[in-house]
Amino acid sequence: MISSALGICGSAVFPWASLKLGIAVRRFCSIAFAGIFIGLANQPGAVAQDSGAALSLEQAQARSARISDVAYHFEVRLDSELPDYVGSVKVQFELSDVDSDLTLDFAGGAVRSVVINRIEAFVLYDGYRVTLPADSLVVGANEIEVEFTRPYSSDGTGLYRFVDPEDDRAYLFSDFEPFNQNRLFPSFDQPNLKARYSTRVTAPSEWEVVSITSESGVTESGDERTWTFPASLPISTYVYALHAGEYEVWESRSGEIPLRLFARRSLARYVNPEDWFEFTRQGFEVFESYFGIPFPFGKYDQLIVPHFNWGAMENVGAVTFNERYVRRGAVTRQDRRAHASIIFHEMAHMWFGNLVTMDWWNGLWLNESFATFMATLALAEGTGFSEAWQVAFTRTIRAYRADEMETTHPIDLPVPDTDSAFANFDAITYEKGSAALKQLNYLVGPEAFRRGVGDYLKTHAYGNTTLGDFLDAISAAAGRDLEAWSQEWLLEPGTNSVAVKLECEDERISSLSLIQSAPQDWPTRRTHRTQLGLYRFEGDEVIVQTLPVIYSGAQTEVVTSGQPCPDLVYPNHGDWDFARARLEPDVLPILGTRLASFSEPLSRAMLWQGVWEMVLETQLKVTDYVDFVLSNISRESDDAVVRQVLDTLEDALSYLIRLESDLTRIDELGLKIEEFLWQQMFASSPGSDRRLFMFDQYVASTTSAHGIERLAAVLDGGEALPDQMELDQDRRWDVVQVLSAFGHPEADGLIAAERARATPDQGRLAALTAEARRPDRATKLAWVEVLLGGDTTLNLADLRAATQALFPDHQHELHMEFSEEILSGLHALNVNWEGSYLRPIMRGLLRPLCKQTYLTQLDAAIEGADELHPTLRRGLLEDRFAVRRCLALGEYLATDN
Repeated sequence: MISSALGICGSAVFPWASLKLGIAVRRFCSIAFAGIFIGLANQPGAVAQDSGAALSLEQAQARSARISDVAYHFEVRLDSELPDYVGSVKVQFELSDVDSDLTLDFAGGAVRSVVINRIEAFVLYDGYRVTLPADSLVVGANEIEVEFTRPYSSDGTGLYRFVDPEDDRAYLFSDFEPFNQNRLFPSFDQPNLKARYSTRVTAPSEWEVVSITSESGVTESGDERTWTFPASLPISTYVYALHAGEYEVWESRSGEIPLRLFARRSLARYVNPEDWFEFTRQGFEVFESYFGIPFPFGKYDQLIVPHFNWGAMENVGAVTFNERYVRRGAVTRQDRRAHASIIFHEMAHMWFGNLVTMDWWNGLWLNESFATFMATLALAEGTGFSEAWQVAFTRTIRAYRADEMETTHPIDLPVPDTDSAFANFDAITYEKGSAALKQLNYLVGPEAFRRGVGDYLKTHAYGNTTLGDFLDAISAAAGRDLEAWSQEWLLEPGTNSVAVKLECEDERISSLSLIQSAPQDWPTRRTHRTQLGLYRFEGDEVIVQTLPVIYSGAQTEVVTSGQPCPDLVYPNHGDWDFARARLEPDVLPILGTRLASFSEPLSRAMLWQGVWEMVLETQLKVTDYVDFVLSNISRESDDAVVRQVLDTLEDALSYLIRLESDLTRIDELGLKIEEFLWQQMFASSPGSDRRLFMFDQYVASTTSAHGIERLAAVLDGGEALPDQMELDQDRRWDVVQVLSAFGHPEADGLIAAERARATPDQGRLAALTAEARRPDRATKLAWVEVLLGGDTTLNLADLRAATQALFPDHQHELHMEFSEEILSGLHALNVNWEGSYLRPIMRGLLRPLCKQTYLTQLDAAIEGADELHPTLRRGLLEDRFAVRRCLALGEYLATDN
């Protein structure tokens, strides 16, 4: 038994036949090794070490209290053939005591040897952590050497390898946030144990290798090259990076900063390096000036990588981007703006997150919120995208939606472990936190805020901080105490609503009050700094007067000095505030005739959103909203506003489809929406962005038999598109996805034809999506069994492609047939899949079915969900909220109001 365990668990290469087999073997190894070496893990004073993958706050605090001055010397051999890579790491650190064992995090590998302070040791490795016995350590300087192997990952975390089916070239990239650096090599994988990294990589001679410092040397030996990267400045584990492969490389500079851009060879023809470098230079100009600190990390590489799990990742000087930022067809202004924004977001992290880093994952919000805020600021001040703050408002809407659910949480919240940190990458962490920082910026003044940020970064450079450190710096710069602000805005969940109470006499304001409300479950009424918009209509113009106001409590009287009575008062002009501005339904006739008269697109965007909020608050029927949009949106001149409204129109259509009632007028309204979008596409200027996104919205909104046949005819040329408009490959796939979802008789042939036209990887993934969308029970059953069983060879990219729209809205009856099986199978899913797979699986399996029977099933599943991974439990709760809302909209639709 002992020799068998050592042979299986310590082998350099193990051909995992399936995920389930891999899990079984890891469990066997854990039990076998724990039985052999159990004495090594039970030294007095040790913090209990869970055998699971997550790292707890308690464990991290105990380790950081003992360890300092960490350095890693990592060596690895990479290739494109073997399933595993072979590596070694020398870990040097100072230790304050030897009262208990110490652990190195290392998930999913095989440990070949461990040398502790120059003495070979036989230690416990349970598949997640290497335990270093206390009696082998010393107070002061320690050195651990570990030789290991590990498979390349299949889920995009750790070190991921992709072989391009178009030309068989291999590409590797790393992704470590929040707790995946230990999937590369053994480490103390927590943000507050910063370390210096030196790296040595042997790889095929035709490969490029990228890490966080510039290489100090490259030597050739036969068909291999060895790359040496000198020691870095102190950084956290999750922003270390290693990328390699036959990348295409472009080079440029931003002042003294060398810039490089990497992409796989088969994608290179679609890449516009001029855009990438232009946005990068604009970002550096804004940030170095704003922070008052030169870029601290020497060089700046950006890599566009396949199958990336996120939009991008801020690795120090080696940022990775999802390939979705490379369009294979027409590039719109929105595409370029989104591209610039993500570049700025990751660049802001170089200072805020990488130079100065959160102590633990409860600080994730400040890291991400600040980068989100700064990306918008850089767009507004450093580029020609003057609509930046307007577009930021549309993203803030996501935070309003997230903050009204039962899964809401304070912006700064306790994070007990790294699994919980993973579940908190959400709209509250990003958009609500960014809105809170914008509110703080207005409260203390932009210059005091900027000065405080610069002081914070200079004081804590290369260190770790807490929220208190940040607020102390802003407080000192502004000369005001922010403790009460922090309590209200950062430590209490929920969103306030604000309404206006206006009274006039003799055409003058006699009384103006702001009425603040809060949800029953989250009753905090905050102190807000806002700007009132007092609007008067004169002819075809809107005269706008603004009035800065601070309000708090249930009601705040506003001093107006008898100003002329406005026709409309909006309580958040300019979007200074984070509060849901309430409009009453009686303003609809006014807005119907006056919306297009407002000169500022942001004002129109906020008023349009106010009308949609009436729907969500059951003050306006969803059918009436559709009529309102179709009657008024054609007069809107700003593309960003039109996109925002079309998104809500798509949401309205989704409700009408899922409600399935005679009251929804779905056949009539569905056709009206389709014809409106089709006509708007033809009415738009040739070559315009609007023509393209009207077509995109038509594809997304098509539900009628006539619309489906029209889309099929568009593909084969039987239905003419407007002049100067051709469908690129991405849009052709969008059409095919819809045809497959509605069971068009030619769908399978179209899937095969488009797959032949597309690049191999794009074609394979898009075909997976289209095939999973088929409206037949056998297809859905196969996928439900795969997702619940976990016994699959699909990597995460394949799985994400299949689950992104497994059950479209119009397949809700088919979905309902599987609801009981899905909900009862969540505990098996919890066991069979690792955490990184859970979010896309839940998005595929759970949809808000507007049926009381489904709500009852959900309630029962939630009662038994306490032991589920945080991502699974959160998915259930959010689905229940969406079902309740849909049912409420249906009930209101049935009233005589």
